[in-house]
Amino acid sequence: MKLNTNLLIGAALLGGGAYVAYHKGWFGLGKKLPPLDTALKANQEVLDKVAAEEAQRAAAASAAAKAATAIKQATTISNPKSYEGKVAYIQTNLGVAVDGKAGSQTNKAFAAIYGLDKGDISTANIDYYEARVKAKDTLAAKKAAAAVANAKNVAAVNLANDAAKFLKLVNEGNYKATLKNSVTANAFVYDNLKKAYVNVNEAAQFPKGIIFKKGDFATLPRGIYVLKRGANNKYFAISINDFLVTA
Repeated sequence: MKLNTNLLIGAALLGGGAYVAYHKGWFGLGKKLPPLDTALKANQEVLDKVAAEEAQRAAAASAAAKAATAIKQATTISNPKSYEGKVAYIQTNLGVAVDGKAGSQTNKAFAAIYGLDKGDISTANIDYYEARVKAKDTLAAKKAAAAVANAKNVAAVNLANDAAKFLKLVNEGNYKATLKNSVTANAFVYDNLKKAYVNVNEAAQFPKGIIFKKGDFATLPRGIYVLKRGANNKYFAISINDFLVTA
């Protein structure tokens, strides 16, 4: 903005009390100035414009400084919210050189430990890969979880009409059998003369959700039934289809 030089000189004169002399022509300029209040008003407008211009320059400088700082913070590995900072976090956990750049070394190490299921590390997938590192979602962890899930999916439906397999899993292995329904089971005792289990016409109730483990059953099945061990050498026949077998 171009300022009025005469008005600025006038402002200086006013500040020293010279306006009256100048107005009366004491300086030999041969003309009078406008009334005092008019000159003061004009002077103030110029000063206000000067102040506004300075304020604008200061605001622009401050905005530029903030923008520069923001750019610097957004691209530094010390800022955990920046792309470089997230790459640096991943690199630290991988045990590779930390420079905030997802190069060949970083991608190969990540592929070996976690698997690059969304392609090489980039700005498009950095949050996903960072979350996997924080969750320790490694390939080894996935494999172990899949094995556990597979073991837990061994259900009674897969054991239909195969009581021998049931006993192998529960009586000999580390699996457990959980009743899916409440059942009434007949009691049997082993007849040494007949070499067989004989129904003694007694019954017992077993509630839904009860769990049986290794050693709870006789070693031999009775058709699709397994014999739950009880007191006084009694065994209670329960269908294997009433159980859910899990790890």
